[in-house]
Amino acid sequence: MRLSQVLRSIIAGSALLLTAACLDDQPGIVGPDAGPQTHGTQHADHAMFVDAARAAWHYADTQYQPETGLINSVHGYKYATMWDIASGLSAMYCANRLGLLSGGEYDRRMSRALKTLAAMRLFEDVAFSKNYSTTTAAIMGRDDRDTQSSERGTGWSATDIGRLLIWLHIIAVKQPQYADEINRIVARMELGQLVADGYLVGADVDAAGNVRRYSEGRLGYEQYAAMGFALWGHSPQRALRLGENTFGIEVLGVPLLADRRGGDYLTSEPFIMAGLEVGWDAEMRAFSGRVLQVQQERFKRTGQMTMVSEDHVPVAPWYFFYYSINHHGQQFVVNAQGSDADLQQPRWISAKAAFAWHALLPGAYTRDAVSAVAAARNAERGWSSGVYEDGRGPTGSENINTAAVILESALYTRSLVPLSR
Repeated sequence: MRLSQVLRSIIAGSALLLTAACLDDQPGIVGPDAGPQTHGTQHADHAMFVDAARAAWHYADTQYQPETGLINSVHGYKYATMWDIASGLSAMYCANRLGLLSGGEYDRRMSRALKTLAAMRLFEDVAFSKNYSTTTAAIMGRDDRDTQSSERGTGWSATDIGRLLIWLHIIAVKQPQYADEINRIVARMELGQLVADGYLVGADVDAAGNVRRYSEGRLGYEQYAAMGFALWGHSPQRALRLGENTFGIEVLGVPLLADRRGGDYLTSEPFIMAGLEVGWDAEMRAFSGRVLQVQQERFKRTGQMTMVSEDHVPVAPWYFFYYSINHHGQQFVVNAQGSDADLQQPRWISAKAAFAWHALLPGAYTRDAVSAVAAARNAERGWSSGVYEDGRGPTGSENINTAAVILESALYTRSLVPLSR
């Protein structure tokens, strides 16, 4: 059975429809000017996307580490989470499919990366740890600011591993010459320990050295990561359901959802990646359309181009931020990774969100968003995470996740089919 058929059957058997109070039966396309804009089976702006992909690939190419096959998470920063490592695989795969990375060199790089994943240490022989060196593949410390190696590791992120599983599956199915190596990589992990009672399970090590396991994932991120586990036969049924732990809210007149467990960041990231990589079912498509719609509504009311996501932004002391439509009942709020404080700055227009939304739900607004982030393109270093809303210019934080999503968007626009299909 094809990968897309497997996932559709899993989701179809488990998804709960959102209540009428949250979503009506209108399509998820946003606004009167939105809709498919194609030339045959291609996006009308495919050539523009490929041009953007060249700059995205420039980042991944110059930050590639030949010793391991891994790619630096941020320019000059030789460390990566499993989410970043998955983005590195994505970038190489998309560059090859777009003709930006030749077959022989691609095989050398992909084979090296897979050999590294087949050998790098796991946390307590269960799953990949949270952070690794891109030059040695050694396990690193607690977070992306801890550059000390760790013999034991600091636990695992089921969310990050979910992204890795999606990309391992795409590559194994689309390029079966790598399937045996990928199957061995996945078999190394005890995925059954990362799924319990229908949810994803993360693990952390506390100050006393004890391992704490917890239900991991919230609205959007939870469903996206769960798709990866489902593709490998470990289906977290409750995590897949968009309506399992949610209640209806309204933001700027647009019906949306929030997670009743709290701690959710309603932002573009998981929805655009699910659409590009695996494909939306009808429920996810309708909700994703409203995630875009509310950003357009903010623009209509304020004149501020809005494309929110999670991104690296070089503002001390956090450097990584979530720009959310809704978080703890606050609208269009910025939060720093590792802090619950609601911040007013930095606010930026996300480059990867602009390209991905224009690929998936193209219209005049998304096209204007792509134009708005043009200054984020750096001839020497690739795409930074975006441009500041206040007009200060590009954020100057080139990174693998921005590069990967722009490359994915370009490949998607070639056929308008999710990359797994």
